[in-house]
Amino acid sequence: METNLTSKTLVRGAFEGVELQRLPFVPWVFRHAARLEQVPLTRMYADPTRYVKCLQNARKLYNYDAVISGFDPSLDAEIAGLPVKWQGDYETPANISRPGFDMARLVDINVLGASRTSRFGTVIESLRRIQTVSGSSVALAAVVSGPLTLAANLTGHDPARDFEASKPAIETAAGFILKVVQVYCQLELDVIAFAESAAAKLTAEQLGWLQPVVSPILNTVRFYNAWSVLLPGDASPETLGGLIDLGFDAIVAAGIDVVTWNKIQGGRTCVLGKAIPAGVLAGPHAALQQYLKAELPGCAGTATFLTTDGEVPPDTPPENIRLVVDMISR
Repeated sequence: METNLTSKTLVRGAFEGVELQRLPFVPWVFRHAARLEQVPLTRMYADPTRYVKCLQNARKLYNYDAVISGFDPSLDAEIAGLPVKWQGDYETPANISRPGFDMARLVDINVLGASRTSRFGTVIESLRRIQTVSGSSVALAAVVSGPLTLAANLTGHDPARDFEASKPAIETAAGFILKVVQVYCQLELDVIAFAESAAAKLTAEQLGWLQPVVSPILNTVRFYNAWSVLLPGDASPETLGGLIDLGFDAIVAAGIDVVTWNKIQGGRTCVLGKAIPAGVLAGPHAALQQYLKAELPGCAGTATFLTTDGEVPPDTPPENIRLVVDMISR
């Protein structure tokens, strides 16, 4: 077994099913990185140099295995034309949704052009710089909205509540997300993660309809030699079985051990992103330690990576993240 694997090799190895010396750790650190540097999000988004410093310094502090683009569902909706309302210094901006939003306008939006301006431009330029400096040794990941999430943000209506009527909006949103993903993939990232909590609410029949809608997106990710990850939020073992059929390379799930995951897979190929619940990670140190002692055994050497079930809360105690890194390194 190799003893000098880079973080990038560890992350990619988990997706490739390689037996690894330790679990890769891919926490979704964004606002926490800004909080560490005491840089409000408005200032972070305004300057790629500042953006890179926040993300890189957080990774250097903890030594986890992947730097992410951000964790901000308002960004995709802003590219699509919705203004944002800034909130607290370390709060995710809110989109000002417009009932009756014309989804057809998404078809004509030049996403590549948008990647050179405003907040999206800052994100893309920052990832490009991080790729140049650290991309050979550290995994890089982008987090984007899933089509249901984007459609909900744009229209102010949850597609899962009236799925049949929402199908055209979901399809249009998926086409738009494909264009966003293509921009990220041109940076030669390792992982594209999709925040799509609404997927866990869908029936088997609805998931069956959704599969060919997201398939072009996932095929594009694979074409660029990257891996797709689904972030479905709270999902029961029963729901996870249906989500696997969507075709993502990995699904993030909390409270699922490797044995249970193998049963859920039923022979299908899908990596487990074993998630630490955000409340546990940001909670008491002793409780987190106890949780990790119970959950980590049995994960090493499997097609699994350790992650968080959503974004790492900005006020997470640094010693808690250090604890996770220390325990998987033993």
